[in-house]
Amino acid sequence: MPRPDVDAFLRADTSLTKRYSRHDLLMANASGVLPLLKELIQLEKTPLTTANRLERVIKRQQIQQRLALASTELSSFAAELDCEGERADQLATYLDQKDTRRVRRLTIFSVVIGAVTTVATALIQADNTGKIVGISGGLVSAAAGGLAAFSSNKSVIFTHKRNLLADLWYQPAQSSVYPPLIWYVLTEKTFSNSGQTSISANIRQRWRGYVLEGTSSDEQTLYFGSGGNYQADDLHTRANMLNQLQSSVRSINQDLQGLLLSLGN
Repeated sequence: MPRPDVDAFLRADTSLTKRYSRHDLLMANASGVLPLLKELIQLEKTPLTTANRLERVIKRQQIQQRLALASTELSSFAAELDCEGERADQLATYLDQKDTRRVRRLTIFSVVIGAVTTVATALIQADNTGKIVGISGGLVSAAAGGLAAFSSNKSVIFTHKRNLLADLWYQPAQSSVYPPLIWYVLTEKTFSNSGQTSISANIRQRWRGYVLEGTSSDEQTLYFGSGGNYQADDLHTRANMLNQLQSSVRSINQDLQGLLLSLGN
């Protein structure tokens, strides 16, 4: 678990801040290797002997193993996000295909009615009757074409009791879904590009401004609750948000690699 008092811990012993950057130290805190880094520095301060050299090697291996486990945890959670995104996309594609078949049938029906109306109008001798047939056929054809222009309201039940989007939206202090390592990086301001707001707050702001702009409270409950009746557009939106999260989680591996490089110097 990351230390909540990391700043106090670093002020108590400046040997870590002299050797590593704040970014690397926070990444070490996120992955749980901060105490091991401190122990390694203490070993490096003692006279170099055979036993000391062995202890240093063992300590470095312990740190590397812990970072390898952290990388595995990141990959596992990113895979879960990818799976959830694919699940939403597959259902959205299913609804899109049903809508495409519906539009195709209505379009064909409109064309057929138009053709039949044209032929019938040409064959009917009575002027009034021809006009009635022409107007009626035109209205039917226009109605079918109009229906084809609108998307269907078909929906499907889609549940997600383990909602991977909810904590990013509600921003709790502790996440019930995200591993401590990932949640610490997403909510610590230092890891964002600006350093002013956290990665999770930036993602939420993008969702609010670009993805969910104009959505009702019911729609937001649909995305961040336990599920409900989803239409195709809703499923595409959910898949996009999951993909954004997946990219942010995968990028944490770059911070781990940076810490490994600093460890090797």
